Amino acid sequence: MPRKVDHDERRLQIATVVENLVLAHGIEALTIRDVAAQVGFSTTVVCHYFRNKLEMMVFTHRAARQRGEQSLMESLRLGRDVMSAAEELLPITEARWRDWHSIFAFWGLAPAEPAVRSEWALGVAEAKQLFVQLIVAGQQSGTVRADLDAQAMATQFMVCINGIASLVTQDRGAWPAARQKALLADMLRGNLTPNPVPMM
Repeated sequence: MPRKVDHDERRLQIATVVENLVLAHGIEALTIRDVAAQVGFSTTVVCHYFRNKLEMMVFTHRAARQRGEQSLMESLRLGRDVMSAAEELLPITEARWRDWHSIFAFWGLAPAEPAVRSEWALGVAEAKQLFVQLIVAGQQSGTVRADLDAQAMATQFMVCINGIASLVTQDRGAWPAARQKALLADMLRGNLTPNPVPMM
């Protein structure tokens, strides 16, 4: 019996091709025809999953940012410390660097587009919510200062990580993993406690 094609799996397959094309040629050169040629589908099949280029970019951006968010969720599940979890979001691996490239490419789209504004707002809200959960867990374990406001600290974490990622995107060779981690630690040092409470 033929394997049933999973709708989301096919969309993710197309999104990977979109990411590759944007990385190689930029978002302006992206066309549905090129995506179809690279993924091995007809343009009709591609348009079945995405009505236009904007929809493809929204989905590709969402997939990229959700991979990072899933890393934070896994860190919460495993009870990892805040700094280790935050480091996973930095573009220190090839996969994470590609995700950041897709994210920044999407940020270059016109803010007048309702779909763009909506995706930006959703991305910020979901990421901040996860950071708040991570920070509260850190405060409960004693690795994060208890007197800090989790909402404000979550915003600070996002600013730091986004800022470092933007520097890496512009000059990747100048920012090896060790330098990224050291800068993040320096920027956030005042939020952490030197003597965490032992876990019971």
